[in-house]
Amino acid sequence: FSGLNNLRDITVSADYSALCGYTERDLETVFAPEVEGLDREEIRRWYNGYNWTGESVYNPFDVLLLFQERQFHAWWFETGTPTFLVDILTQRGFFTPDLAHLRADEGLLSTFDVDHIANEALLWQAGYLTLAGSRRTGARLEYRLAYPNLEVESALNDSLAKALIGQPSLASALTGRLYDLLVAGKPAALHAHLDALFAAIPHQWHLKTPIAQY
Repeated sequence: FSGLNNLRDITVSADYSALCGYTERDLETVFAPEVEGLDREEIRRWYNGYNWTGESVYNPFDVLLLFQERQFHAWWFETGTPTFLVDILTQRGFFTPDLAHLRADEGLLSTFDVDHIANEALLWQAGYLTLAGSRRTGARLEYRLAYPNLEVESALNDSLAKALIGQPSLASALTGRLYDLLVAGKPAALHAHLDALFAAIPHQWHLKTPIAQY
């Protein structure tokens, strides 16, 4: 009986869920002076949401930079572009809308073989998805995965869009145009914009690119 073979894994232990982040109480007490003047709901929407079956926590890196710069930004995401992750998801033809509501069992999430790791496990272990709930069906424990917050959701989808389009500047322009039309409430113009996007895809493109996988 070796102790090293019987370590306790506290990754999804509710007792330690707040071990590596700032809690709501931390912001209310320790960081009360820094929080003053900032929208608490926006702080929560941007940087809270990381959860390991217990109390949700804020990303410390984001929070500290927010207090210093006084503006909401994808601080943590930009510390390292997830090129490896984006490449894998695009190569596998992953359906990105599923990122908001994936499910995985506990065995899948503990996979560490990079060459054969499931998308769900990779995204969770890299910090781009978090635990949003769980349920037990017989002897099987299943977790529901979701984006932790607005920072990760917007920044990851932006990176995926640029990778799929292949031209970052064009992706930014198309995204900006789409946003403007939605905010302006112009359904006819939005319809024309979407039509143009789909019309720009060559009908035989699948012969030379992985688009046939989608």
